Amino acid sequence: MKPMDRRSWSGGLGLGAVALAAVVLGCGPFRTAGTREAAAPAPAPADDDDRIAWAADEPYFIVVRKACRTLDVYRYGDRIQSHPAVFGLRNGTKVHEGDLRTPTGLYMIVDKRRHPRWRRFLLLDYPNIQDLHRYWLAMESGDLPRRGDNYAGVGGMVGIHGTDKPRLNERGVDWTWGCISLENDAIDEVAEVVPEGTLVLIQD
Repeated sequence: MKPMDRRSWSGGLGLGAVALAAVVLGCGPFRTAGTREAAAPAPAPADDDDRIAWAADEPYFIVVRKACRTLDVYRYGDRIQSHPAVFGLRNGTKVHEGDLRTPTGLYMIVDKRRHPRWRRFLLLDYPNIQDLHRYWLAMESGDLPRRGDNYAGVGGMVGIHGTDKPRLNERGVDWTWGCISLENDAIDEVAEVVPEGTLVLIQD
């Protein structure tokens, strides 16, 4: 069975079911194989906290848990990396550009590149269909801020990157404008392993 694309995931299993399945895993400690062994499937995990069965056909899958403040990388359903993460300056649901919030939902890495400020940048395909729907509802209800004669846009350029503020990352302080930031050694490890096209589930 070949890996699913984002449309298959959101339409088949259902985004709510995907999110619920990830929530069940909780914030337990990481106990499986390290990055150096990521080229082959990881050994059997210590318990179910280190496995997501619904991603067993995915070569790589990333789950970001804001409540746990972690980014976990899975290979064929087994967790192979776990890193501390920090997020946007403001909590809550992302609606528009400049709201300083990290989005939640199912995304895909659509570009990978080195970055002069943040070491590596893994671009996500934000906004997705759900993000656009939320944005238009906010526009209809008059809840979007004005920028001159127009409303604030839906935004873009959300990704996973390193840091030029390592002390804030070490202390777990949220400082980004909406991206997910890892320590620089961590973003190197993630970028070396996951290819473009990797699905990224971000949950509260």
